[in-house]
Amino acid sequence: MPELPEVETVVRELRGKLSGAVITRAAVTAPDMYRRDSRDVATLEGARVATVERIGKAILIRCEGPAGELDLAVHLGMTGRLLWTAREQEPALAHLHARWGLSGGAELRLVDPRRFGYVLVGAPDAVRANLAIGPDALSITPEEFARALRGRRAPIKALLLDQRIVAGLGNIYVDESLFLARVHPSTSGERAARRAREILAAARRVLSRAIEARGTTLRDYRRPDGSTGEFQIKLRVYGREGEGCIRCRARIRRIEVGQRGTHFCPRCQRAPRGVNASRRT
Repeated sequence: MPELPEVETVVRELRGKLSGAVITRAAVTAPDMYRRDSRDVATLEGARVATVERIGKAILIRCEGPAGELDLAVHLGMTGRLLWTAREQEPALAHLHARWGLSGGAELRLVDPRRFGYVLVGAPDAVRANLAIGPDALSITPEEFARALRGRRAPIKALLLDQRIVAGLGNIYVDESLFLARVHPSTSGERAARRAREILAAARRVLSRAIEARGTTLRDYRRPDGSTGEFQIKLRVYGREGEGCIRCRARIRRIEVGQRGTHFCPRCQRAPRGVNASRRT
């Protein structure tokens, strides 16, 4: 699933192409791609793109036009791609579920094989309320993060994946962040709260590096021009089960935490007392 670095990359690369453009045509051909309470994308026709931003893992396109100020939020789900082409044409693309024609003949396209992503159109306040996410991983303060963890018995891995607690992180970058912070993924939120500042700092270092590398492409993620990210060659634990840790040479292990595959170094990330490091939690 595209996470914060992938979505941030898409936003940065689309911002210069979309800002100021007029949406001349908009259509979603798979109705189930609409998020609950969304307006029809045709409402955007005639509107001018004001800004392109990121909110959590969603791409947010602010538009101003005949229907007033509207936001278009696009979530890429597990396999979605938001692609831009300079010339409108009939593409031979499978799984093409939404298209936005733009002034000058360019076109924005949403391709999503598994259709876990969504499109949401509405007034800015309504869109943000609909998304219902917590503070962003790049803006939450250590104090806010610590407060969100205190009193929670759930594993820190599961809590970091909860978009209501901190938005933007997914499986790849949570594993990488906890490795950098030397925190075992099964550590309870209550225990992890004592190291909230370290965990948050580690997460931001990992996210910054991944943004610089334009994201991680393991299979589906693509940038707007169709090219891949480069951070996959820099992953330290994710997807490296059985390989040697870059710090201590111990074998990277994979367990399940909160029903999610989780990678960690058993030597660098010691399990807290009373926690079975191999237990599925």
